[in-house]
Amino acid sequence: MIPGNSTHERYLPWIFTISFILITFLPRSLDDTMFMDGLAYASIARNMALGIGSFWQPFFAKSFWLPYDNGPFFFGHPPLQFGMQSILFRVIGDSTAVENIYNFLVLVVSIILIVKFWQKLFEETPDLAKYTWLPVLCWYATVTVYYSIPNNFLDSTMSIFCLLSCYFQLRFLKSKSFGTPKKYIFPVLAGICIVLACLTKGPVGLYPLAFAMIYVVVYDHAMFGIGVKITALVFGTFAVTMGLILLYQPAFVFLKTYFNGQVVQALLQKREKAGEGLAGHFYLVKELLRNVYPHLAMLVGIYLISSSHNIKTALGKKTIRICQLTLLVAGSAIVPMLVSIKQYPHYLLPSLPFVAIFFAALFVEKVHALTLLNTKMAVAGFSIAVVCCWTFTIIKLRNMEHNEMAANAKEIKHYVARASTIGICQNLYHEADIHTYLQRYHFLSLTTKTENAKYVLADANCLPSFDLKKDKVVPLEDHYFLVIRNQKARDQHAVYH
Repeated sequence: MIPGNSTHERYLPWIFTISFILITFLPRSLDDTMFMDGLAYASIARNMALGIGSFWQPFFAKSFWLPYDNGPFFFGHPPLQFGMQSILFRVIGDSTAVENIYNFLVLVVSIILIVKFWQKLFEETPDLAKYTWLPVLCWYATVTVYYSIPNNFLDSTMSIFCLLSCYFQLRFLKSKSFGTPKKYIFPVLAGICIVLACLTKGPVGLYPLAFAMIYVVVYDHAMFGIGVKITALVFGTFAVTMGLILLYQPAFVFLKTYFNGQVVQALLQKREKAGEGLAGHFYLVKELLRNVYPHLAMLVGIYLISSSHNIKTALGKKTIRICQLTLLVAGSAIVPMLVSIKQYPHYLLPSLPFVAIFFAALFVEKVHALTLLNTKMAVAGFSIAVVCCWTFTIIKLRNMEHNEMAANAKEIKHYVARASTIGICQNLYHEADIHTYLQRYHFLSLTTKTENAKYVLADANCLPSFDLKKDKVVPLEDHYFLVIRNQKARDQHAVYH
């Protein structure tokens, strides 16, 4: 926030932040490109809305590209996001607008929670608490966030529940109303949020259990007993709620299958791998560093500019504690995942709000001093930045990314009946994009048993295995083909008669 009384001075930093977010979020919400995981999750939610599968027996398709999840239902992840998204499908219908609206809601709720968390942390320093746009900007400036939010990842939803759990605990600890029974609703809500996080993406949603004790270590060791009490209440709420869920037989069967097939197998290094050996365990650390390169560069830049204006303010004690708290909480989210070598960049999402607040806290005092020093210059800088953001956004909107597989799925609609099973060449079966786009856009399942299939998806490598004198070949984009078995013979027969 820029000090000043006029509306444009007060809200210009937020206008810039929102404009910056829209550079990537808006084009990605309007094109047909989505990462395979997000397409699969949207397909499962759509199917659930149509009564194909259920909450505790989610269904993707009759085929799946990985060898791990080929059971009668999809047990690769817990079903909460699928269930929530299926409600939107029931309301809106089978449209790609559903996942885009869902992603927008995730974005808005995430921003609100980051703002609330920042305000609660800085409530004793009102001048700094007003800079709510800064942690949001730092959050969305991480490559993993701006890539993942429009891609319908489960981690984005789980991040909301984890952040909300930590926020409820922070509110209770900051209130210091430890003798007021009604205030204990916050730890109870925090425990319920952990249940929701785990029902979205599994045990990685447990890290908010460490929040209260981290807070005590950073702020006041004398509160150790309170920290233990809160942690016990949060964990107790989680355990009782999860226990009640497990009493329901379909939930028990699903979660047992999920745990044995996903969690245990990942720990045993029998699923997807980020790498081999010790390096594989530290993949997320490398990704975290890749995400914060811009923040480190900005930190250096701000300190150089401050020095040139002879601003030598050191970080205040309260700000230092906020940095310590957020850094430790981010670590509590990341470190447990290093046990497994099944790691992907979007696994960082639950930790990144805290990483963002950490860097924003490092920036905020210098930013505040600089804006006080020259308000007009700050207004001019933000105004130029807004114009640049919208220039980039318009350029991206005018050059929308074309997705070949989405185009292929739409072309195949003209030949193949909805909800069919078509053949696919063996060498293409493990390409996830093929499975997810064909299922999302036309309910298609795939089989490598092509001998009896009327339609077969092929590429140049396997096209020679077909009888091109009898089979019709429909060219598709990106060197794919739809082979219609014996179609030429049928066409010739029809012409003859």
